[in-house]
Amino acid sequence: MPIIATCLRNATCALPLFSAMAAAHAGGSDFRFDTVHTLISVCVDHMGFSKSCGRLHVKSGFFHFDADDWSSAKVEAIVDAASLDMGDAGWSEKVRSAYLDTHTYPTARYVGTRVEKTGERSGTVHGTLTLLGRTQPVDLAITFNRAGADGYTMHYVAGFSASASLRRSAFGLDRSAKDVGDQIDVRIEVEGLRDKDAQEQASGHDKEP
Repeated sequence: MPIIATCLRNATCALPLFSAMAAAHAGGSDFRFDTVHTLISVCVDHMGFSKSCGRLHVKSGFFHFDADDWSSAKVEAIVDAASLDMGDAGWSEKVRSAYLDTHTYPTARYVGTRVEKTGERSGTVHGTLTLLGRTQPVDLAITFNRAGADGYTMHYVAGFSASASLRRSAFGLDRSAKDVGDQIDVRIEVEGLRDKDAQEQASGHDKEP
């Protein structure tokens, strides 16, 4: 650090230093999901009375993002289906067992292979979701919130908000069709920690739900 501080005070070396730092981040970065600050919320109609909502956690995964080239972005997330919390222990367990069969399928997997930029900070992730052993296309509407250093941990963080709608019947989840809505509304809040080994770490995990 003293060397860097001295260099920053010296105009003759400051420019090369900043150039090297910029080059290190050119072409985008890989991020691993911060599983503490990443959360998935799901809501479905309950007999027309209300929306029954729950939340799930991302178990592992990564995303690649270049603020200057959204088309190069990609994402892979393993969702912990068994973490579903509906706000009541009994109801949570019923949904996990009777609807999601988490004993057989404890995880779900989302893979986004292409991002289409639709605005200054908005875009659409085109990808697939594997749930209950079935894979279907699911697109995410995303908003890039910001990227920068976390003042507490000094990690470089990128944050996004996302939303999607999917039909549970497309995944064979048609139990209680008369009482439970077919459309599931999904909202996701994501924070990723920059990590050059994020993709390698993700590939080392069992990807199949």
